[in-house]
Amino acid sequence: MAQTETRQALETALASLFPPGTGGAILRIGDPHPAPFPEELPAIKGAVPARRAEFTAGRAAARLALAALGLPSVAIPAGPQRQPLWPPGISGSIAHAAGLAAAVARPGAPLGLDIEEDAPLPPDLWPLICQPDELAALPSARRGTYVRQVFSAKEAAFKAQFPRTGALIGFDAMDVRLSPGTFTARFRETVGEFPVGHVVQGRLICQAGVIFAGVSL
Repeated sequence: MAQTETRQALETALASLFPPGTGGAILRIGDPHPAPFPEELPAIKGAVPARRAEFTAGRAAARLALAALGLPSVAIPAGPQRQPLWPPGISGSIAHAAGLAAAVARPGAPLGLDIEEDAPLPPDLWPLICQPDELAALPSARRGTYVRQVFSAKEAAFKAQFPRTGALIGFDAMDVRLSPGTFTARFRETVGEFPVGHVVQGRLICQAGVIFAGVSL
């Protein structure tokens, strides 16, 4: 697939995760990008070059997502838990993986975005991500690939719930079940306003070697 076609496929995959009215952008980390705003620099003080590069690309993607909403280019500093601090009234999410940085934003309710390389996770990591019943529900063939999808789905759900709860939760806090193009995340424990059993719906797509997972609350 040519580079232009690959980028179009990635952008289409990202847009498919979220409802109309959501701005989004995806960039290659290795490409040149505008420097971070001064207010953002504390988040990468002392960071290694690779981390600085992904942060710079992520913030550039975030500003493109805002521009897609007709909003100005502004600083998006990091909060005390390293979460992006979006402009008032705007919710958004940033993700980095597989040499890419992606961001989405919209007015109103929180969003959660995750991207991952579409590759299997080794078996020693499976119990860290999935409870026994979750693991048993996954196909035995290519199970490591499906565990990676569960990981991505949980990351997206975690990011979506954080603006409402301020809670940093572990992989055992949610149960994820995959379906073609979608997933369901169910809270195994009460987290802030979300009681045990509360269900969050998400979308998941694999495209051009990348897993995209998104949640819109």
